[in-house]
Amino acid sequence: MTTILVKNLPEELLKELKRLKVELGCKTWADLLSELVSSEQTLLNEDLNSKTETGIKNFLNLKTAVSTKWNNSPTALEETQRSRRHETAK
Repeated sequence: MTTILVKNLPEELLKELKRLKVELGCKTWADLLSELVSSEQTLLNEDLNSKTETGIKNFLNLKTAVSTKWNNSPTALEETQRSRRHETAK
């Protein structure tokens, strides 16, 4: 097996790699490297994860609002009003 030597690794990065090693259940650094390279997982930090969750919640709220507004077919009165607004805009 080939040995890989990494120099000048920042302490924060080393801590993150150690955390990932434990989290992914890897016994060796080679296992961790293999897992990171072969897996198609996207690793998110907490800030990006919270922004993603907020975006999903906002999208679902928007979906609910739009679904509520467009739940039923428009009435004849609404269609007439919409068409008149369109004609006056020309």
